[in-house]
Amino acid sequence: MSQKTRQELHQKIKELELECNQLRQESKNAAYRDKYIRDILDNIPAPIYLKDAQGNYKRVNKKYEELAGVKLADIVGKNDFDIFPQPVAELFQSQDKEVIQQGIPLEFEETVPLADGIHTYITSKFPLHGKDGAISAVGGFCTDITKRKLAEDAKEELIIQLQKAQEEVNLLSGLIPICATCKKIRDDNGYWNRMESYISSHSKAEFSHSICPDCAQKSYPDLYKEITE
Repeated sequence: MSQKTRQELHQKIKELELECNQLRQESKNAAYRDKYIRDILDNIPAPIYLKDAQGNYKRVNKKYEELAGVKLADIVGKNDFDIFPQPVAELFQSQDKEVIQQGIPLEFEETVPLADGIHTYITSKFPLHGKDGAISAVGGFCTDITKRKLAEDAKEELIIQLQKAQEEVNLLSGLIPICATCKKIRDDNGYWNRMESYISSHSKAEFSHSICPDCAQKSYPDLYKEITE
């Protein structure tokens, strides 16, 4: 081997070593960036995920692992049907398809059965584009609104109860046909009812019977005279 050939080979080896060192450094930098990104995602208190255009999970944070009840290693490469019940998986995938079809961020309200009960989420989903400009992935993050939803439901139930109570209070408003002699009241069907019966059936009022002085004097004059003297 000539001196020139040895020098060229030596130079080529140096270039290859330099290229390998650069690749190793880039690999370290990429690993650092990946860890950096993962640390950021894992410290966000909302479930976050990334799926490819076919619906397979590429990345999730710890909060999403908790939500799904599955570790990252068991999620990546899987789809919603591998993780959630069929109705939930169908809902998630239909939303992903809508985001891909419209090509814009969308917001959804989701009700999901989890180990500790039913949870309601507001989920924001958005498309991600590849180098060719086509949508290559769908990302998303969830906000748990379960407590707010329960409070809203309780408030609506209270409003319904108050409206019902108001209706019951108003049942005896308006013109009531009452007999001038026996004081019975005519109902909507034309039947005459004792006043106590009518009022009880049209309100929550209860009756306790006693006797007024005028009636006592008229109906029991001797007893009334004895008591009052």
